[in-house]
Amino acid sequence: MPTPANSSRDTPLAQRLAALGAELQRWRAFWSAHAFREPVLPWEAERPDLAAALRALDPEHARRLGADQTALDGFLGTWFPVERWAALERVDAAPRAKLRPWPRGFDRDVPGRKWAQIEAFSASVLCAERGTVVDWCAGKAHLGRALAFQRGAPGVLALERDARLTAAARSLARREDVSLRAETCDVLEEGVRSLVTEASQIVALHACGALHRRLLDVAVAERVPALAVAPCCFHLGPDGHLPRSRAAQDSDPALRPEDVRTAVQDEVTSGGHARRRREHLQSWQLGFDALLREHGGREAYTAAPGASARMLAGDFGGYCRDVAAARGICLPEDIDAARWEARGQERFREVSALDLVRRRFRRLIELWLLTDLAVSLEEAGYDVRLECFCAPGLSPRNLLLQASLAA
Repeated sequence: MPTPANSSRDTPLAQRLAALGAELQRWRAFWSAHAFREPVLPWEAERPDLAAALRALDPEHARRLGADQTALDGFLGTWFPVERWAALERVDAAPRAKLRPWPRGFDRDVPGRKWAQIEAFSASVLCAERGTVVDWCAGKAHLGRALAFQRGAPGVLALERDARLTAAARSLARREDVSLRAETCDVLEEGVRSLVTEASQIVALHACGALHRRLLDVAVAERVPALAVAPCCFHLGPDGHLPRSRAAQDSDPALRPEDVRTAVQDEVTSGGHARRRREHLQSWQLGFDALLREHGGREAYTAAPGASARMLAGDFGGYCRDVAAARGICLPEDIDAARWEARGQERFREVSALDLVRRRFRRLIELWLLTDLAVSLEEAGYDVRLECFCAPGLSPRNLLLQASLAA
């Protein structure tokens, strides 16, 4: 049957999409510049006072600003309309239903943060009272099992392409005696459509890139009555940076794949060890890049592969030789490794400060991408709500799309 189209562009979501797109178009020079790749950013000539203020930050101050949106807005408010952006970024919390108490041990084998996300999602989703709920890209179906317990008799169908995870989902469902059926299925293949024809709702918690876009395509094509999706990793998949709605054509900020990736580079949930390892690696990558710019005559950033634990455990000179060999680059025998390691550390300090500007646009970009998805559902005949299902400290990807076919 043909897909119904909502031609109106005057819905609140469509208006938000237009406003987000206008802001991103206006400030493109600031969010599209990558300090990691460019020693001097194009906007520095236009805003030398901003550049100087950022370059004067000590590393700890820059780190605190990066972890605290309110503090960052206070710092950047001299140069940018952060209050207007904050208003555009405001998303209400989803109403929370009271959950049935979980049986003892129901959450075992689920990492604590993941279980807390499942609880928050389960309490926020307006779960269909009848029919089958499909847990999309279910893994071990921890979410599907939780929803099956909360719903009671109506069943849940978990779809997962890894047969080992499907088997684990069945075992866990039997252990907890919940009404859940698990099927091995690659949702990117056509066969998935026959499995959702009787679905009353499809749910997905942090389905990445092409997987959540595929969910929307299948749901619309099969006229699934309701969906609840918390998208993640928008950059994954070949179409990750393409607008989905017709309304987006008027506000398209022309995001590149690396810009889309920017939207999901939050570090809120990173542990201290992971952060220190990342900083160590990045300072060495920057030192290697500085070395090549002087000795190799290179003007563009030279990407270095991810380093193994062995490479990082050695010295900087050994790291440079390993990366050069992997890239087919001939280095001078007498490089001053200590000098370039120090230069990498200084560049990392500069990058961490200058990148605060690009960091400030992450939520705006994420909201443009998510609102584009929401408006595409409106255009297909759905009533759509965009809400937060948990605090950003629990998951930076805390936005939830809930849609139901309009009456």
